[in-house]
Amino acid sequence: MKNLRFFKCLVLSFLLLLTSLGIAGEINVEKGCKNNPAVIGECFLIHGRISIYNGSPSVRIWLVGTNRLLGVLPSENEILPDNIKKYLTLNTRIYGDFLVCPLTQFKPGHMQMVCIESASNLVIERYVEGKKDPIVLRQRD
Repeated sequence: MKNLRFFKCLVLSFLLLLTSLGIAGEINVEKGCKNNPAVIGECFLIHGRISIYNGSPSVRIWLVGTNRLLGVLPSENEILPDNIKKYLTLNTRIYGDFLVCPLTQFKPGHMQMVCIESASNLVIERYVEGKKDPIVLRQRD
């Protein structure tokens, strides 16, 4: 009984979070990114670094040269291209060019939510415990 009550609270909290983020429709992971009914505008190309952060959403993109972060949704089942899924771990940072589609409106000072349609020109930095410098891999598309 306690677990059911906890689960209901968790689901309600998630729904309230999505509502507060201003996501227009339900995110359908099977539809991918660009054709997703939750996308609210034109997709755009950015240069950034994708990493896993503490908090929600955990997958975020820092736009290089700015203080801006984009959150990748849906949390725990992010819409990511395979060449990102293949490398993204707690110990990696992936720099590249990302085609992202907005799931929320841009609002200064707030994290905009997106999904990722594609990624190219990737530089993967994998940090290994006990080593000062990361292992660097390049993936050109």
